[in-house]
Amino acid sequence: MHDGLIEVTVSRTWQLATGYRAVELQAQTDTTLPPFDEGAVLDVVLDAHANRSRRQPLHRSASGQGTYVVGVRMATESARGTDDTLFHPGRRLLVRPPESPPLAIDERARYVLFAGGVGIATIVGIAERLVEARKSFELHHFSQSAERSLFRDELRALEPFGAIRHRVGLGFDEIARVVAHALSPSGANAQIYCSGPPKLMDLVQLNARDWVYPGNVHKIYLGESAV
Repeated sequence: MHDGLIEVTVSRTWQLATGYRAVELQAQTDTTLPPFDEGAVLDVVLDAHANRSRRQPLHRSASGQGTYVVGVRMATESARGTDDTLFHPGRRLLVRPPESPPLAIDERARYVLFAGGVGIATIVGIAERLVEARKSFELHHFSQSAERSLFRDELRALEPFGAIRHRVGLGFDEIARVVAHALSPSGANAQIYCSGPPKLMDLVQLNARDWVYPGNVHKIYLGESAV
């Protein structure tokens, strides 16, 4: 009936930081779920007929053979709705097999990573894959406050292998200056990865276009989409 889709149930949720939670999705049958690489994302189907889905970052170390764990931004008081009902424990969902962003390893390239909000889950995964490939990197992590900062332990573990820059409580103009400074100058073969709010990814792409080959700017989208 649903070719290529996987049936799961929301088994439990827990808080990751202020405004964010983890959601565990358990396979409805006693089977091993398809594996995935660090930094992968999972499409949660909202409407199979209209091809509407919600893309969430996967947390590999918290997932198991029969479970996926995704990071979710909690709805605010002024925007209650989808997240509150979609990820309610006990709800049955359909998901597509995980997608792992491709990672191009270039020994001569500089790697610059940008993350905001729950997008840090995907970017931490990219950084961990770079560590496995013995490539250094520079990671800029934007968060509204220390209480809303995610994956602090994982970022701390990455500090010996790359330059981790925490950017807390910055306004839009300040973020724009940080992004511009981080990307200029960059070699044309630099590899840029970003995940987070659309405005942040647009800023990265805008600043990278003067320095980097367009194909080397990798934007990892999260949230609702329609195919």
